[in-house]
Amino acid sequence: MDIVRLILLVLIGGLIGWSTNKLAIKMLFRPVNPINLGLFKLQGVFPKRKDKMAKSLAEIIEKELLSKEALMDKILSDENKNQLKDTVTNSFVKRVTEMLPPMAKMFLGENPEAKIRKIIDKNKDKIFEGIFEDIKKDGFNNISVYELVKDRIDSLDFVEFEKIIFGLMSKELRFVEIIGLFLGSIIGLIQYFITVFIA
Repeated sequence: MDIVRLILLVLIGGLIGWSTNKLAIKMLFRPVNPINLGLFKLQGVFPKRKDKMAKSLAEIIEKELLSKEALMDKILSDENKNQLKDTVTNSFVKRVTEMLPPMAKMFLGENPEAKIRKIIDKNKDKIFEGIFEDIKKDGFNNISVYELVKDRIDSLDFVEFEKIIFGLMSKELRFVEIIGLFLGSIIGLIQYFITVFIA
């Protein structure tokens, strides 16, 4: 058994497997702009299909992850409703008090803000439930999660888009490179045994 030839074939096979997978991963992203090679044009898969990817990703996010209904339910959860009621009430009372003419303030007594707050607090739940229902029914009619996501992806520079993809999939892409190394080494080993049996 020629140990040097065995080691060389395993190393070369591993190197070829690793480098071809690394090159294939790189060519998912590069070249960004098409390069004319006569018979065909060379361009990275992601830059070439960025528009289709943006549409598909936006569709998946809207249908599976973040529908308008899910967004609305989160915004108008019980915890958020209470916070919204308090914030809007405080802001409303403050603005109304500031806008009151001096004569009206005189009729309301020493603390007009407290009296206005008392009136609103008395009917706050009924007022806000109506408002929340109207928002839930009509508030998001003109908002499209699909359009928001697609526009955001379209506005990204491709280098930013590449960073996002690498950020999401860096471990998986590294694993693909290692698999290439492993498979290439196995192929090198098989080649060695084939040459031994043929010789």
